[in-house]
Amino acid sequence: MKNRLIIMLSGGLLFSCAASATAQPFSDADSCTFYLQKAKESKEARKNWEAEKFFQKASGFGPENEAVKLEFANYYCEQRKYSLASKLYVSLLEKDPNHAIAIKKLIDISFLLRKWEDVTAYADKATKNNIKVDKMHYMVGKSYYEQENYGQAKNSLLLQVAQTPADKETITLLGKVYVELNKYNEAIDIYLKCLATSPENAELTYELGLLYSAQRKDKEAVKYFELAASKGLKQDLAYLQNLGSSYLEFDIKKGVEVLNKVMEKKPDDPEIMTQIAQAYYRVENFGTAFDYYYKIYLNDNKNSKALYMSGVSMIRKGDKQKGAYICDQAIAMDPELAQLKSSKSML
Repeated sequence: MKNRLIIMLSGGLLFSCAASATAQPFSDADSCTFYLQKAKESKEARKNWEAEKFFQKASGFGPENEAVKLEFANYYCEQRKYSLASKLYVSLLEKDPNHAIAIKKLIDISFLLRKWEDVTAYADKATKNNIKVDKMHYMVGKSYYEQENYGQAKNSLLLQVAQTPADKETITLLGKVYVELNKYNEAIDIYLKCLATSPENAELTYELGLLYSAQRKDKEAVKYFELAASKGLKQDLAYLQNLGSSYLEFDIKKGVEVLNKVMEKKPDDPEIMTQIAQAYYRVENFGTAFDYYYKIYLNDNKNSKALYMSGVSMIRKGDKQKGAYICDQAIAMDPELAQLKSSKSML
């Protein structure tokens, strides 16, 4: 009885071992499939460390297996390990130069990694193979923009606008391209079109103000600057300085009022004080222009240009002797200023 029990137990053990053996993968292909499935299950369960280990095992058993490469690359993308994902997609292209999924993914990854030349290269492959990629022309346009190739950027972005006319990201970038090309009217048209679809966009409204300012259309600039503020734009120092500078062109009192808010945090800023002095000089308020120019010089006694302009302002005010003396002091500091003495616009 005892011997029979041992034999039965041994038989059961042998059967158990045999059953276990048949349940395990036994070829490279089966092992690859087995570990790929385990990787997918671990990924679904958000066990990322285990998933990556199983993907690596599947890759070891099937280094050229396309399904493994695609799943593994997709996993890397989800984990934002874009460089590792890129290597897998490139290996797919080495085997099939026109692999549609790999080309699409490489365009996206190259864009995320700011590899602008790679974006245009892979996009060219997509175009030649009629591979559809969402917002591809935008990504190409952005790539050319970052490489300062504004002509090509414009062409690509116009193609994207034709496909997605309401896409704000594309329209905004096209506006910036037009600015770089000094085509301000076209840029303004584009920004107005974008604002029509998103009227509460404060940043876009502010940028439109900057465009009008660049064209010296300062009343329009002020209109959009203040409209942007009403939509919630932060009124930081840069905003106030742009607003004040535009006001100076047609309402000096208001411009000075705004710029004084800037100088509360940037006391006696020479750039701002020069802007104010120039504004008063333009409207022939030479006494106030003198006050500002001379204060700039007192704050920086090496600023010969400010001293010279204070002398010019004094001459224009009517005190030619005192003004000429100040100008001569400035010329002694910087002889090149003597060239301005014969300028009718200055004296």
